[in-house]
Amino acid sequence: MEPNHLEKLMAECLQCKQCSNCCSLLAKSGQSPLDMTKRGITLYEALSCSLCGACETVCPKRLSPKQLFLARRREAVKSGEIDSAAYRYLLPDRKNNIMNAYRSYYGIDYSDVNSFSHAETCFFPGCTLMTYSPNLTRAIYERLKDSCGCKGVWTECCGKLLDQIGLQERVKDFRSCLQGFVQEHNIKRIIVACPGCYYELQDVFQACDVIVQTVYEVIDFAKQEQSDNRQYTVHDSCPDRFAGIFGSQVRQALKQCGFSTREMAHTQMNTICCGSGGQLSHFRPELVEELVKLRQQEVRETNADVLVGYCLNCVLKYDNYSSEIPVTHALNLLLGLQDDYKGGKARLEKMFSGSDGEKRWEEIIAD
Repeated sequence: MEPNHLEKLMAECLQCKQCSNCCSLLAKSGQSPLDMTKRGITLYEALSCSLCGACETVCPKRLSPKQLFLARRREAVKSGEIDSAAYRYLLPDRKNNIMNAYRSYYGIDYSDVNSFSHAETCFFPGCTLMTYSPNLTRAIYERLKDSCGCKGVWTECCGKLLDQIGLQERVKDFRSCLQGFVQEHNIKRIIVACPGCYYELQDVFQACDVIVQTVYEVIDFAKQEQSDNRQYTVHDSCPDRFAGIFGSQVRQALKQCGFSTREMAHTQMNTICCGSGGQLSHFRPELVEELVKLRQQEVRETNADVLVGYCLNCVLKYDNYSSEIPVTHALNLLLGLQDDYKGGKARLEKMFSGSDGEKRWEEIIAD
């Protein structure tokens, strides 16, 4: 944990346990963040935190207990308690990662739109969107070309995953590569569709002469009305809970296009994590199911017909669990496109079935 976070928590934690009311991990511990800091965070606890930040929103002192758990992950990587090689199939700084393998296997290719000659403005779709929803990715790009002269799709990861696993040194190297890329190609503006990428890249490029914007502030969705008679409810993504930029822009765009929305009990700053945060799916998958069921119950209570997400990670997470209420991405609605991410889990399983699938997996995890 960075000294300023630790010192602030040690000095200012009121032990009011308000954070325990919004976090099952803290509630089950029965201790305040101050008490947990004094006795030390276990690795099991560190890997059980989704790093969603809900604890920080309710803290009267705006302390960030999630930093305790993230710091413990970093320590565990350094000490060897976490074998980071076991997760190498995920790591974006390796060519042989599962996202690249998926796109290669299914022929998803952006080589026709990722040349950056004179491309001062580019689209950064993020790993999940460009991998599991190529049709939506290309549709967004076409609109961006018309809206702001966007001239390329940057098929790179933002690198947030490295930090969530605790690979702090590799985060620094990865960020340097991103900064070097924009300098080499004279990129001045990056348009993003993913809230996780947006806040990560804001941080990466804060010292550079690069503007990071959302697709919702660049594309004029009001030009075409897409409304129907159904009721929608918006799931807010954790990275957006503090600034609320995506949440407000998506709701405004839906309203302009005539979509009727209803709010769930926990929205915007108080949103519930879908289970994608902090790589919980890989560390504690049973907790993901608890979070999904909790959210699905809130959706039912709104009597909405459709759950809408603006982070494809969240959308895929809810889509993987059966529910009578369908889920879709906000941009599918706003651009009038059918979903193309359905069945992603089955397609992933197909990649690794049979003897050819075993060889493919061996190639991915090879050093």
